[in-house]
Amino acid sequence: MMPDLRFVLVRSRSPGNVGSVARAMKNFGFGDLCLVDPRLNRDHDVPGSEPYFEREARRLAWHASDVLDSAKVVDKLEDALAPCGLVLATAPRAYRGVLSLSPEEGADRLAAALPDRPALVFGSESSGLTLEEMARCSGVVVIPTDPAYRDLNLAQSAVLMAYLTFRRSVETTPPRRAESPRHADLEGLADMLCGLADEVEFLRGDKDPMTRELRAMLHRWDLSRRDTELIRSFIRRIRPRLSQKDSSRS
Repeated sequence: MMPDLRFVLVRSRSPGNVGSVARAMKNFGFGDLCLVDPRLNRDHDVPGSEPYFEREARRLAWHASDVLDSAKVVDKLEDALAPCGLVLATAPRAYRGVLSLSPEEGADRLAAALPDRPALVFGSESSGLTLEEMARCSGVVVIPTDPAYRDLNLAQSAVLMAYLTFRRSVETTPPRRAESPRHADLEGLADMLCGLADEVEFLRGDKDPMTRELRAMLHRWDLSRRDTELIRSFIRRIRPRLSQKDSSRS
């Protein structure tokens, strides 16, 4: 699991959303869930069985019950945010006086802050976040939607932000790549290629500007050592054949 991003759900009313958020978090390697003053409607509880809210949340979590089991429950937003660094909220619209970010911009900031335990805050399904709660956040991520229906489900917002932050965190760690050739190897390959181009009269002598372009092209291609050796082998193979064709013509 990568360095964690805390997902904070404020006054969540839907156990289905809580479970779905937990599942989205697990999908993308996050495990720090915090519920602020969850509205645990006990009207559907059956004596002697697991409470309805917990049962429904677990049903929607689907193999992410460990995220639910370790979730923290606190009374106030400031308690949830106390151990965190960067804090971003999510909302369907911009707030005056609060930095507004696109989902991609928000994910960039969260991914960069992962070592310092950032938090992403989601408001109540019915009323969102209060102005006082929004003032505790460094910015608000506004997900653009069709004006005809702006109400994006809380769990869907969490999926989008979990994915974008996960992807950005992976991109910031360069993947292991094939061994690069030495500069001298590339220069040797460039000499071979330009020599071949001259033999087939693609160039007009050593001073042809195309020589410089061919050399620059090889450096620009970001070839691996294996790529370089393959091209060198190819040039070595076709050169004798070109000489044989010239001899047969004469």
